[in-house]
Amino acid sequence: MKAEPKASRPTLSAKNETVDFAQFTDFMRRVVAVPHSQIKAKLDAEKQAKRKVKRRSVSRDSVS
Repeated sequence: MKAEPKASRPTLSAKNETVDFAQFTDFMRRVVAVPHSQIKAKLDAEKQAKRKVKRRSVSRDSVS
């Protein structure tokens, strides 16, 4: 039995690497541009929603 040659990864050209890096840089700039207060508000809202769900399930169990 002969072993089949392994598939090699496509080689990236310098142009592709430049475009990929530019896209990554643009994405990171957009991520960093989000204000901390906006992130904090969303996290607090999620925590509060989880607490409400937890309280509902606890109250149902204790009533039964």
